Amino acid sequence: MTVFVVVSAQIRPGTEAGFEEAFAKVRQSVRGTPGHRSDRLLASTREPGRYLLLAEWESEEAFLAWEESPVHRELTTPMRPYWAGAVERTIFGVAVDDPES
Repeated sequence: MTVFVVVSAQIRPGTEAGFEEAFAKVRQSVRGTPGHRSDRLLASTREPGRYLLLAEWESEEAFLAWEESPVHRELTTPMRPYWAGAVERTIFGVAVDDPES
């Protein structure tokens, strides 16, 4: 079952451009990982420095296998210096889908 991994993050003030660049690098590195489908970075229009990272995976098992692998920490390292506090991660399954997409 397709899952979406949502990571809510607040980054240090004034580092938005650097964080977005680091995300783009990580996104490129993750491309081709078994089970990975896509990534998006959403920026809040009302809260500076607030982001949602949205990743689509073919299954929760595929995502967890990647998250628990040593390569996960290595590949996501470029984003870590920008975090300001705790990062929250939630996995969602599709309840209702758009048949047009």
